[in-house]
Amino acid sequence: MEVIETVETLERHGDAPACVIATSADSDLARRAADEMGLDLHPDRPRPRRPHAVVDGEQADIVLAALGEDREQHLVQIRSSGQGLLVIAPEAGFELVRAGLDKAAAGHRAGTWPAAVAIALAVARRCDLVLDEIDDECQELEDRATGYASSPKRRTISRLRALLFRIQETQAAQQSMLAPDEELAQLLGPDQQTMLGRAATAFAANRSTATRLYAMLGDLLGEQDTLVSERLTLVATIFMPLTLATGFFGMNFGWMTDHIGSATAFVLLGVMVPAVLTAITLAVIHRMTRSS
Repeated sequence: MEVIETVETLERHGDAPACVIATSADSDLARRAADEMGLDLHPDRPRPRRPHAVVDGEQADIVLAALGEDREQHLVQIRSSGQGLLVIAPEAGFELVRAGLDKAAAGHRAGTWPAAVAIALAVARRCDLVLDEIDDECQELEDRATGYASSPKRRTISRLRALLFRIQETQAAQQSMLAPDEELAQLLGPDQQTMLGRAATAFAANRSTATRLYAMLGDLLGEQDTLVSERLTLVATIFMPLTLATGFFGMNFGWMTDHIGSATAFVLLGVMVPAVLTAITLAVIHRMTRSS
């Protein structure tokens, strides 16, 4: 299948089915391709914001969320009919579209539907590669977060969790819309249904990986919160006997003002007694921690 990316190439193209790649549905290339292929771009509809698949007769409108190298999700819209394939994707998604088309050509799968399914499979595999990178980063964060982690590290963990949450949501949506009992699968032949099942399985695996990493980072943040709470509790416990001693010796009752008038009394009652109370408190905390 010939890949067309310019209006000039489209004008020179014959009647054979082709794949037109445009950056916007409002572009001249997309409008001309839609007219030749008998596709309705629905200009009155808002731009898609999430993955979905709509089947209308022999035509299908598929929207996939592809992960770029920057880990941002880019929407790739595939409009397919028997007369050709119109793919609307940002520049960052062109590489994925070409990879899918090259895969379909290498497997000698001619036709618009095999090409559309091959693009979906390429999107799933790209997400798998990105998740592998995130997995390595998560393992590194877990190793470096032994003990108390700094605030920048905790913010990095939180940002990764937010990214993984978005990934698992989009992968679940894409897995669902490619399911065998959905309209899109019913529109395809047996060979294309098999490829579509492979893409759905890949999206399901991506969802599982994102869910696992999301839970792992959540446990890591929970451990950090527990560690911070323990340290704050330890500091508060250490200051408890010191606060008690300060409050006691700050009271100006008669016996104290009559008997605490020397440096020895100050050292004994003002320094030694609080130090002994603090040591006893630490020993009790240590024993309770070991016993628990």
